[in-house]
Amino acid sequence: MPMNYLFKFNIIEMKKHCFVLLLTYLFCCSNGIMAQVTKPNMSWGKPTKEEMSMTECSIDKDADAVVLYHSTYVYYAFQGESFKVVYEVKNRLKILKPEGKRMADDQITYIENETTRNTREIVSGLKATAYNMEDGKVVKTKLEKSMINEERLDKNQMVVKFSVPQVKVGTVIEYEYRITSDFFYHIRDWNAQRDIPVLYAYYKLSIPEWFSFNVEETGMNQMEKKEYSEPMTLLFRGGTENILTNVKTFVGRDLPALVDDDFVWHATDYSNKVTAELADIFVPGAVYQSYTSTWDDVDGQLMSDEDFGGRLKRSSPLKEEIAAAGIPAIANKKERVEAVWKLLKSRVKWNGNYALWGQTASKLLKEGTGNNADINFLFINMLHDAGIEASPIVMSTRKHGRMPLTHASMKYLNTFVVGIVTDDDKMMYFDSSAEDGYLNVLPANLLTSRARLVKKGAKGSWINLQESARGHESTSIVATLDANGVIKGRKDHMLLYEDAAVLRRKWREAKDSVELIAAMQDKDGIEIESYKVEGRDDFSPNMKETITFSKHVDTAGETIYLNLFIMPQMKSSPFTNKERMLPVEFPYKGLEAYNVSLTLPEGYVVEDMPKPVILKLDGAKAIISYSQKEDNELELQYQLNITKTFFTAEEYNGLKEFFDKVAECNNTIITIKKAQ
Repeated sequence: MPMNYLFKFNIIEMKKHCFVLLLTYLFCCSNGIMAQVTKPNMSWGKPTKEEMSMTECSIDKDADAVVLYHSTYVYYAFQGESFKVVYEVKNRLKILKPEGKRMADDQITYIENETTRNTREIVSGLKATAYNMEDGKVVKTKLEKSMINEERLDKNQMVVKFSVPQVKVGTVIEYEYRITSDFFYHIRDWNAQRDIPVLYAYYKLSIPEWFSFNVEETGMNQMEKKEYSEPMTLLFRGGTENILTNVKTFVGRDLPALVDDDFVWHATDYSNKVTAELADIFVPGAVYQSYTSTWDDVDGQLMSDEDFGGRLKRSSPLKEEIAAAGIPAIANKKERVEAVWKLLKSRVKWNGNYALWGQTASKLLKEGTGNNADINFLFINMLHDAGIEASPIVMSTRKHGRMPLTHASMKYLNTFVVGIVTDDDKMMYFDSSAEDGYLNVLPANLLTSRARLVKKGAKGSWINLQESARGHESTSIVATLDANGVIKGRKDHMLLYEDAAVLRRKWREAKDSVELIAAMQDKDGIEIESYKVEGRDDFSPNMKETITFSKHVDTAGETIYLNLFIMPQMKSSPFTNKERMLPVEFPYKGLEAYNVSLTLPEGYVVEDMPKPVILKLDGAKAIISYSQKEDNELELQYQLNITKTFFTAEEYNGLKEFFDKVAECNNTIITIKKAQ
C-alpha cells in the first residue's frame, strides 16, 4: 500500500540527500528556551484566583468554554541519525457552561503507517489535570493512563484520545504533550483559533539556517509577529560548531470562536493560521537540494507513481464483461458511460470514505466495497476498456479545506473525481460517491472551485467544479378553494441536476415511503391524497413528483385568509444573525420557479391584491407577481435565481436583507371575502 501522501513521493529523494548530509555533519539540536514575552499566567500547574473564579468570557459572554492560554513550540532536533521536528504543545482552558464540558475530551492525530514504521510520528509526555475549587481550596485531579486510548484511523494515521476527569462548570483544564516527527521536510499547519474563544495563543517556530521554509500567515485577526536568531550547537567529528536558527513568533490575543456556521464549508480556511513549506536545504560546502515544487511537479509525481499513474494504464478485470455486454458499441457516449457505471455499481459499493489512493481492483471486487479512490480507479479503467477517455481530477474536498494559491504541495490533496470526455468533446465530471447523481452532478463536498486535471502526456490544468454545478426546481400547482377554506389541487414538481440528487438521497436515506411522505405533509401543512415519483432510481439528471393534496386555511365567517404560495418555498430566512464574521458559501447556483393557479369559490373576491416585488442583489434575484385572471382565478409567479456561490462578510447585510424580504413575500396573506 502507498505511504501517507504527506511523504510518499519525496521521501526517497529526501533520504538520499539526508544521507549525504548525515555523512558530512553529525549534529544535535538544542531544545532552546522559549523566548520570554509578556503573557497571561505562565505558571504551569498553578491556575490563578482570577482563572478559577472566572464565570464568563470577556470577549464572548455566550461562550461555553474559553482557551486561556495555548502555545506551540516547533523546533528541530537530531536523534537516531536523522532529523526530527518536535512539537511541544500546552493548553489551558476554562469551562463556563455545562455544554463546555465537551472540551474535556480531546484527541491527537499522528502519522504511523501500519506496515512501514521507519518514518513516523510519536506522541509522548501527555499530561492533563483538572483544577476545581472545593471548600475554598483548589483540588487537582490528574489524567490516568487508563483514560488514554489509541486507535487506528486508517492505514496511515493513528489517534490518541483522552478524557480529562472531574470536569464541570468552573473547572480549569491544563494539558500538554509532545509530537516527535521523522518528517523533517513537513511542518504541520498551526491554527491560532478554535471553536471557542482564545484569549492568548503563542506560536514559536525555530528553523536551522540550513533549512529554508516559506512561512505564510493568513487570517482575519491581527497577530503580533517577531523574527530573530538563536544559536544552535552542532556535534561535528567529535567537536562542536555553532550555527543559527531562524525564529519566528506569532501571538494572537482575544481571538473570537471560529464556528462552522451554516453556509460555510470549512471555517478553518478563514482562521488565523501559519503554514510553512520547505523551499530548500543548504549545508555550506556539502549539499544543496531544492524542495520548491510547482503544481506541474506534483502532476509529474502523481503520474510517475505506480500506485497512481500506474493504475491508469491498466485494463479492468471486468473488460470481458464490458465487451460481452456490447457496451463499447453503444454510439452515444453518455449512454455508454451510464452502462459502465451500472455494471460497476452492481459489483461494488462506496463505503462513505474519500481518499487519494486505492486498493487493487481485484481486492476491491472481492470485498465489494471501497472508498471513492478505490472505485474511481476501477471506473477509469472500465471507461478506457469501453473506449471512453477519462482522467483523474485531484482535489481537496470542501470539508478538508481549500488548496493554497501561493504554493504547491501534495499534502493538500485528499481525493480525486473522474473527468470524462463525452460526445461533444467536452469534459464532464463524476465520482463514485455520487450515488444519487449524474454527470456533472457531484456531492456538494466535491464542488470545489480549485481542482486539477492530471493527464499523461499533457500539462495539468485547473478546473472549477463548482462552475458546472446547478440546481433547478420547477413547481406548478393547480388548485381550487371552496367557501369552507379547503384547497384541493395537484402539484407537479420537476427537479434537475443537484436538486434531483438531493431528492434521491432523501428517498435512499428514508426508513420507508410512509416516513418521507409524512415529513412532506408536516413541512407543507397538507394532506397528501396520492403521491407518484418518477426517476427515483435512474442514472439521469432529473426527477419528478406528482402530488394530489388538500389543505385547510384560516377562515372567519365569510372571510378567508389565504397564502397563495400554498406550500411556501421559504417559510423563514436562513440568515438570522445580525452580524457575520465569515463569508457565505452556497454549494451551487440554483433556480427555483414556482407557479400557482387557484380558482376561488363562486361569489368571492380579493379584498387587496399584493403588488409585484422585484428584488435584486449582486448574485441573486427574486421576482414575485400576482394577477387575477377573469373574476375567480388567481395566479402567482415566483422565481428565485442564485447566480453566485460566494458572498463576503461585507456583503452579508445585503444578503440577509434580500432573504428576509423573500421569506416575507413567501408568507404574504391575502384576504378573500364573499361579495356583497
